[in-house]
Formats: sequence, C-alpha cells, structure tokens
Amino acid sequence: MKIKHWLCGTWLLFVWGCNIFNPSDDTSVQKDNASMLIYEGQKKFRESEYESAANFFASALQADSSKSEAWFGLAKANLYRHSKNPLQIVSDIQQKEDNLPLMGISPELAAEYYDAVHSAIMPLRELVRRDTITQKNPSLKLSDRKVVYSNFSLSYGLLEFAYTVLRFRHSVGSEIGVYIDGNTLHFRLGSLYENALENAQLLEQFNQSIDQLQLDLAYTLDDVLPMVSETLENSGLFDSDDSIGISQILDEQTRSSAESAKWTVSFYKIGDGIDNDGDGCIDEEILDGKDNDGDGLIDEDLRLVPLGYDTDSAIVYVGIGKDSIDHDQNGVKEDSLEHIFKPDGTFLFAENFERIHSGDSSYQAKQLQILKDSDETNVRVSLSERQRLIGRCWNNYTQNQFKVWFQNRQGDAE
Repeated sequence: MKIKHWLCGTWLLFVWGCNIFNPSDDTSVQKDNASMLIYEGQKKFRESEYESAANFFASALQADSSKSEAWFGLAKANLYRHSKNPLQIVSDIQQKEDNLPLMGISPELAAEYYDAVHSAIMPLRELVRRDTITQKNPSLKLSDRKVVYSNFSLSYGLLEFAYTVLRFRHSVGSEIGVYIDGNTLHFRLGSLYENALENAQLLEQFNQSIDQLQLDLAYTLDDVLPMVSETLENSGLFDSDDSIGISQILDEQTRSSAESAKWTVSFYKIGDGIDNDGDGCIDEEILDGKDNDGDGLIDEDLRLVPLGYDTDSAIVYVGIGKDSIDHDQNGVKEDSLEHIFKPDGTFLFAENFERIHSGDSSYQAKQLQILKDSDETNVRVSLSERQRLIGRCWNNYTQNQFKVWFQNRQGDAE
C-alpha cells in the first residue's frame, strides 16, 4: 500500500474546502438574489453565527433550489449550530471500547450529536440526490454542481454512519445500549423489559427500532460507504493501484462491530411470537445473561414473561411466567421442559441440542440464509434442509407448522 496512516482523523485534510466538519469557507459574490443570500450565509458562518447562517442558506434555497452551495452551507451551519465540537463526532465514532460506535457516549452527548447530525444529513441527502441526477442527465439542472458529491463524500459517509446509530439511540432511549463480545451482540435493556410487561407498546416500539437499525446499517454499509469509496477512487486522490476501501473510512474494529450488528441485530427482538434467529425456536430465551438454548448467543429471541429468582440457588429460577407459546414447537404449550434449567442455565428442551460456540460465523450464516425466506410459494431452504443444517427446534416441525412459520415471517417482513 502506498497510502500510509490514512486513519479517519486525517482524512479531514483531503477535502478541506468542502468538508462538512471544516469551518472555513470561500466566498463568491454573484448578482442574483440567491447568490447574495449564500454570500451572507457564508459570512455569518465565519462569524460563528450559525443560526443566522442557516436562515440565509434556507432563504437562498427558496429563491433557487439548484444552488449546491446553499444545500452544503445549510448542512454545515446546522451541524455547527447544534454541536459544540463537530470534529469530536468523528473521534467518537473511532472509539476502541467494545460497543457499537457512539453507544458508549453519555445520553446528553448522544442527544446533542443526534440533533446536529439529523439537521445536517437531510440537506446533504438532498444535495446528493440532485447532484447524482444532474450528473447523469445535465439537462435536468437540479444542481448547479458548484459543490459536487465527490467533494464531500467522506464527510457524508461518516455522517450517515453516525446517524444510523444515533437514530437508534434516540428512538429507544438512554437506558438501552449495544456492545460487542467477540463477534456476538449483547443488549443492555435497562428497565425496558420490566416496563414492557405492563405496557406492550414499549415492546412494539423497541422491536420497530431494531428493524430500523438493521435497515439503516445495511443502507450505510452496503450502499453509502461503497459509493464513497468508489467516488474517492475515481477522483484521482489516490494512486491507481491503491484502494481506499471502507476500511479507510471506518477503522477495522468499527467496521467489524457494525457488520456484526447488521447481520444479527434482528435476532434480539423480544416477545413477538416469531423465530427471530432462524433456529426454529420461538421466543425461547429469558433475560438472564445466559445462553439458554446453547446456540452461542445470549438473551436473543427473548420471551416476555415475569421472572422470579430463587435467592438460595444459582440454578433454579422460580416463577418463569407463562405466555401460551410453544417455544420448541414440539406441539405442547407451556411444556415443563421449557421452564426448567440444567446447571449451566440451559433449558431442558435444549438438552440434546449441539452446543454452538459464540460467534460461530458458519452457523450464523445458515441462520441468516433461513431468515431470508419470507414467501412460502418460493421456499429457498426446505424443512428437511433446515433440519439437516440447523436441527434444534426444526426437528420438531410438521409441514403444517412450517407453513405457520412462513405466515409469521411474512407479516414481519412487510
């Protein structure tokens, strides 16, 4: 590699003039009204009057929505208007703790970052849309292209990533966090679990936030960041035999944590009566910090039931509530085997299940392959194949239960 030490902190130097995090701006006065408004906005920005600057840029867009400098200026003014130190957002994305990036910052800072990034990302998305369309079809003239996507693509990629995580935190509240142990996700649920026992709407909101986080991570990691890499490679900033790659936008640990979350975050929805992790079992675990079904994951696909603990025993849980769900799909609801533990915390219904090592990527790949099935008229993985690949609760399924599994998944996939 000819590129040396390209860490995320230094890429700010690449496009200093068109970097969303950089407070400097050139001015170019033109005669039309929109241009004068842009000039005034840039002046106010340099004077650190960010709210006034944002108002000027917004007025310029009302006068002429094709002004790319106004879209970009509005994004920068909003970012600085809501954040005391926008550059710190980049640094916090590159944290080295075992958290999904930006999960470890304080609730107050997360709220500040969310307001800043949310207000900046919306005009940037519109600028990207207009610039892309105009580049492909210049006759449409949706953008004057004085500021083009390749100029600010790195900043845009980082902001999209930050927005993905911050929007999740904003939607679920400050008590809930996500951290990574090896390649395995863990959720800190705070009081959500107990509160959801009294208010089912909280659970629905949490599960919807999980779905949105997965969609946002997939969009950012699979669409936005590869497009940023391609733009940089085509811009001549790097030697032809070098590849910036996503690893140069997000460091290896950050990227790995995000990829783990993208693939497995849907496993952690709670009490929805659906097999969320592809093993055929339904809402099989309880919230106890243990791997109750031996699949290498902890507290995934949780059942929502009251839990009472026997303080005199580290093994026996007393009062595991009923939910009228056949968790192992053996045809018996509230089977005692689904309520009794072995000494290692594994439910007796999973006694014959093969133990899976935490972070087993090959096993998780099989689960994900199964979860892609949502149409019983176009089955990708047959029941017999699931029984061969996964086994576990799939061994209890009849063809009729298999149809019901698809019916549940169809509603979940919409």
